[in-house]
Amino acid sequence: MTYHILLIDNDPMIRRLFGGVLANAGFEVLYSENGNEGREAARRFQPDLILLDIRMPDTDGYVIARRLREEPKTSHIPIIFLTNEDISAEAEKAMKELWVKDYMHKSIDLKEFIKRIKKVLLDSKEKKK
Repeated sequence: MTYHILLIDNDPMIRRLFGGVLANAGFEVLYSENGNEGREAARRFQPDLILLDIRMPDTDGYVIARRLREEPKTSHIPIIFLTNEDISAEAEKAMKELWVKDYMHKSIDLKEFIKRIKKVLLDSKEKKK
């Protein structure tokens, strides 16, 4: 089974770097450069996972994540924040309890990045059974 991952980030270098890493690991990658485009892509393509930046020019990742959770067509799709933001442990715990499956800093080791992506996908697959 091939997993489809939607990467929403306004920085083309980040999309290229993480998209390439994901493609090399065997994932199909879809790209969006802003939150509203990303929401539309999520509705249309129904990816298995969404990687979402927090700071984007049009709207922030928190708003987009909430909106994705509120929409019936996208509420089941796991979201991981991929960001340069430093988030407190308390804020990270609250996010995960509410609507985000994981949070990764963009400086993450790329092997760890793939490992955590696979874990969220596996957990999501188990949940659907």
